[in-house]
Amino acid sequence: MASTPVPAGGPTAPPAAPALPKLERSDLRAAFWRYFWTFQISWNYERMQALGFAYAMEPVLRKLFPNKEDYAAALQRHLVFFNTDPVIGAPLIIGSAIAMEEAGAPASAEGVKVALMGPLAGVGDTILYAIYNSIIFTIGASYALQGNLLGPLFAAVMVLVPYFLVRWWQFFWAYDQGKALATSLATGALERVTEGATILGLIVIGGFIPSIVHLVTLADYKQTLTVAGKSVTQTVAVQAQLDTILPFMLPIIVTGFVYWLLKRYNLNPLWAIAIVFVIGVGVGWLGWFAPALPAAK
Repeated sequence: MASTPVPAGGPTAPPAAPALPKLERSDLRAAFWRYFWTFQISWNYERMQALGFAYAMEPVLRKLFPNKEDYAAALQRHLVFFNTDPVIGAPLIIGSAIAMEEAGAPASAEGVKVALMGPLAGVGDTILYAIYNSIIFTIGASYALQGNLLGPLFAAVMVLVPYFLVRWWQFFWAYDQGKALATSLATGALERVTEGATILGLIVIGGFIPSIVHLVTLADYKQTLTVAGKSVTQTVAVQAQLDTILPFMLPIIVTGFVYWLLKRYNLNPLWAIAIVFVIGVGVGWLGWFAPALPAAK
C-alpha cells in the first residue's frame, strides 16, 4: 500500500489562531471611568452588579473582539450574576478580568470573578463600611456637634479622595497582575487581613464612645458614720465612685446594650434609637441620669 507523500518541507503546521488586539492605556481608562461613574446605577435584584460590570467591560471587549458574534458572546459572559464590594473588590476584579480577556483566557476571567467576589465582598464591607466609615464619620460628627464646619468637610474629603485613589490603584494593579491575582490574594490571606482590620477598627471605635455618648448619673447615697462619738451623715456621689472604678462606664454600658439589642433581636437601627430615646426621656424625667453633671456652685 502506497504511503501518503509528505511535503518536502515536512508536515504542515495548523494555522495559528489570530492574535487578539492589544489594549492601550486609553482603553483601560475608558473602562475604569465607566465603572467609576455607573457601576451601581443599574443594580438590580436579579443579577445585582452584572450590568455595571458588563458596561465597564464593553469598550475593552469591543476592541478585543472586532467580530460581531465574538463580541456578543464576550459581552454575554459578563452579564452573569455578580456582586461584591463596589469600592474594595469590584475594580480589582474588573482589572483582572480585562487582563485575562486580553490574554485570550476568558475561562480564567470568569473563574476569578466567581472565586474573588465573595471573599472581597467580606473584606471590603468590613474594612470600608464597618471600620473606615465609622471612624471617619465619628470624627466628622464630633466636630459638627461643636458647630465646626470642619466636620462635614473632613468627612467629605476623607471619603471622596481615598475612595478614588483606592479604586484607581486596584484597577490598574489588578490589570498588571493578570492571572496571578487569584494566587496573590489567597482566601486565607484575605481572612487574616479582615480579622486584623476588624480588631483594630473596634479598638479605635471603642475609644470614641466617651466623646459621642454623654451620660452620667445624678444619684447619690448617704451613709451614717460615728466620728468621735458623734453621728455624722455623709453623702457620696455615685458617679464619682464609678469614675474611680472605670471612667465612662455608663456610656460603655449604653453602647453595649444597643449593640446587644441589634445582634440579639436583629432590630432595625431605628427601633434601637427609639428604645434608647424612650428610656432616656424616662430616666431623665426621674432625675436619675443626665448628659453631664451640674456645674459646681
